[in-house]
Amino acid sequence: MSLRALPLQFLNLGGEMMYVIDQRLKAQAIPDNQATKVRNDIITIMLNRRFVEEVFTPQEMYSSPSLRTVFDKLAHASIMRLNPPSMDKLYDLMVMALKQQLLSCQCPREVLLMTLNHLDALREYATLPQAAAQVEAALTLFRQTYAGMPAGEVWAARLALLSFVQDVKIRVSVFLKQGLQTPTGTLVLPPPGPVPFGNEIPGVVRVMAGQGEVVGILRFPPNGDFAPPAPPGSLDPVGERGTTLGTNMYTTSSEESSVATTSSQTYPYTSNTPAQPPSSDASAAAGGARGRGMTELNLLAQLIGSAPSSKEFRLNLFPSEDDEDGVEGAVEWAVEGGYSSTITIEGRMRNARPELGRIMNELNDLTLISTKDELRANQDDKGQDLLDLMDSV
Repeated sequence: MSLRALPLQFLNLGGEMMYVIDQRLKAQAIPDNQATKVRNDIITIMLNRRFVEEVFTPQEMYSSPSLRTVFDKLAHASIMRLNPPSMDKLYDLMVMALKQQLLSCQCPREVLLMTLNHLDALREYATLPQAAAQVEAALTLFRQTYAGMPAGEVWAARLALLSFVQDVKIRVSVFLKQGLQTPTGTLVLPPPGPVPFGNEIPGVVRVMAGQGEVVGILRFPPNGDFAPPAPPGSLDPVGERGTTLGTNMYTTSSEESSVATTSSQTYPYTSNTPAQPPSSDASAAAGGARGRGMTELNLLAQLIGSAPSSKEFRLNLFPSEDDEDGVEGAVEWAVEGGYSSTITIEGRMRNARPELGRIMNELNDLTLISTKDELRANQDDKGQDLLDLMDSV
């Protein structure tokens, strides 16, 4: 298991979440001031410097339930509210987008370029100084970590990410429309094209002698429309990435029906029932395995959130849907072009639940982000991990 896959996992999923949210904000004509606040609030929390530094520490990847909880909190970091079915489908969409991109990567460098495309998009969304500064800091840390990394280690990180998504099989309308997915949910690999930089077009076998001299050349049909390699994409902070992987796939889709999903199987992270934290006995038995990565999650739990606001708004992620049954309506759409199931982002005031509002205010006052001493004071109880916090709320 690669210890360098976690930053790739977090940054790529975070970028995909922002693509979906941004697309729906624009499609439903949310006022610019509210849309700007949502985008900047989420980025400010997601790329908080202390948290990002912890994410880049060599460690194993987060589990699906842990990531599901993290992105649930991130999506609620501003004035926008999601109900559980909405968050489930949003997360499904993020994971499937990541899976499609990972399978399409032809070389280790493309894995890095894909992530840089996501960071470039976050840079465009970050229009306020604090958010913009945190994007630049994350980009700098990413380049310091991966720009000089051996290709084999980057490829090992990709394989670890593929193991994370290997059992996920969810139909996505954008993929179905573009021929990237079959009605059964199977992803279709892209056809042959330019070979990776530094490689030759298949079709030649060189026979070498003991001293390394070429003593014969055999040719065979490559059975594919391969093209010479294109120039390599840039790993610089600003540059031409040379790949569409990691870019916003919703910009080429219909504004009204571009982000529909449906699950063809049931997975732990797509359940509408919140994950229950294990008991204290189970926690003790789990030992180090349970504690791995929890320091970062605890920190994020204290950083994410917003105070009660009377300006929270309702946003439809999938406005062509009319109910929340989910599966049947989406299956009909995927196969026959219809669509009937609804996912909405609900506007609920936290004032309706005083206890929740009090806890979130204590944990999530954004002024605590820059106050390290107060953050450390809030972390005294090492047994309080993110899932325990969610359960207490």
